[in-house]
Amino acid sequence: MGTVKIGLIQFFSITLLLELGTALVVNLGMAAGRDAWLSILIGCAGGIGLFAGYAYLYRKYPGLPFTAYTRKLLGKYIGTPVGLIYVIFYINLAARDLRDGSTMLAMATMHNTPLFILSMLMILSSAYVLHKGVEVLTRTSMVFLILVLLIGIFSTLMLMFSGSINLNRLLPMLENGVEPVIRSVLHQNYMFPFGEMIAFTMLMPFLSNVKKGPWVIAGAMLVSALMLSFTMALNISVLGADIVERSPLPLMPTISKISISDFIQRVDIFVVMVLIIGVFFKISVFFAAALIGISDLFGIPYRKMLYPCTLIILFISMLDARSFTEHLDEGGKLLYTVYPFFMIAIPAVMILISVLKSYFSASRPG
Repeated sequence: MGTVKIGLIQFFSITLLLELGTALVVNLGMAAGRDAWLSILIGCAGGIGLFAGYAYLYRKYPGLPFTAYTRKLLGKYIGTPVGLIYVIFYINLAARDLRDGSTMLAMATMHNTPLFILSMLMILSSAYVLHKGVEVLTRTSMVFLILVLLIGIFSTLMLMFSGSINLNRLLPMLENGVEPVIRSVLHQNYMFPFGEMIAFTMLMPFLSNVKKGPWVIAGAMLVSALMLSFTMALNISVLGADIVERSPLPLMPTISKISISDFIQRVDIFVVMVLIIGVFFKISVFFAAALIGISDLFGIPYRKMLYPCTLIILFISMLDARSFTEHLDEGGKLLYTVYPFFMIAIPAVMILISVLKSYFSASRPG
C-alpha cells in the first residue's frame, strides 16, 4: 500500500467530496439564522488553520501516516495507544456518517426499507471499493465530482428560471449581531466539516507531490466552503430561515420548488443522488484512514482487516442511538466537547514536540 501514489487532481476531488458529504444536504450553520452562509465561510478559515498544522506534520514526516509519527514524537509506549485511539476515532466517524446517510435516505425516499439493509448496502459498497485500493477510490471520486457539479449547476439554473429565489430573505445581515455567527462557528462549523480533514493525515503520505499537495487540499477546502455557503444561501432565499432551520434536509424542499411550465418537476431524486455520493465518499475516507492506521500499528495487510472492520462499523452505526434525534443531539455535543481533543489538542502537542525537537537538534552542533 505504501507504493501507491495519488495525483493532485484526484486528491482535490476526494477532498471536495469529503467536505461536501452530508454537509451539502443538512441545515449547516443554522444556529446563525439567515447568516448561516457567513458562519460557514468563517468556519472554513478556522478549518484551514487546523489543516495548516496537519500539513506541517506531513511535511516533517512526508512518508508517514499520523499513527506513525505519534510513535516517532511521543515514543512507542505513549504513541502506540494514541495511534490506536485515532483508529477507533476514525471507525466511530465512519459509523456515525453511515447512520447519518442511511437515516437520511430512509427519510427522503425509502420510507419502508429497514435501516439495517440501507446501512449494509452502503458499507459493503465502500468496502468493495477499498478492497480495490485507495487509488481506485480517489479515481472514482473524479467521476462522481463531475456528476455532483452538474447536478448543482442544473438545479441552480432551474430554481432561477422557476422564480423561486428571493434574495430579500437573506436580509438583514447580522440582524442579531455577530454573537450567533461566532457561536455557530465554535459549536459546529470549524469542526464540521472542515475539522474532519484530520482523516487526511492518514492519506497524505500517498500524495505524488509533497510540496503542492497541501496547497491543493487547502484549495479544495476553500472551494467546498464556497459551495456550502452558496447552497445554504440558496436554501434560505428559497424557503426562508425558519423553514430551513426546522428541516433536517432543507435541500430536498428547496429542489422540490423547481417547476417550469408543468414540464420539469419532481427533481428531488437529484438530492438523493448527491446524498448517496457524499455519504459514500465520506464513509470511505474515514474507513480507509482506520485501515491504514491498523496496518501501520500492527503490520497487518489492510485487506485482512477490511471485512472485520466493515462489520464493526455497521453494528456501531446501528447501536449508536435509539433515534435520529438522539443521534443528532449526541453529534452536536461531540463537535465541541470530544472532537477538539482529537482535531486540535493532540495535533497541537505533536507540533510543539516536533518544533522543540527541530530547535534542539539544530542548536546542538553549535
